[in-house]
Amino acid sequence: MSDNIELEPEVLAAINSGRKIEAIKELRSLRGIGLKEAKGLVEAYSEIHSPKDASVEKVRSSNGVIGLIIFGVAFYLLYNFIIKQ
Repeated sequence: MSDNIELEPEVLAAINSGRKIEAIKELRSLRGIGLKEAKGLVEAYSEIHSPKDASVEKVRSSNGVIGLIIFGVAFYLLYNFIIKQ
């Protein structure tokens, strides 16, 4: 299998975002090829260019925002109902 698969930027963006179905649809519309060929190209590219031992980690970026909101509400309640009296 060739290690030099060239795909359009729109297709690459979809693949890199994990949207393989969208990448296949885009490749079919851009090149006018069949489903089997487009699927084969997208899968071959993904196989060649994806790290083999990459583990997926869940990013918990929302925890800080939620904590900040809770802290803000607690501070508001503390200030308005205890300190202000």
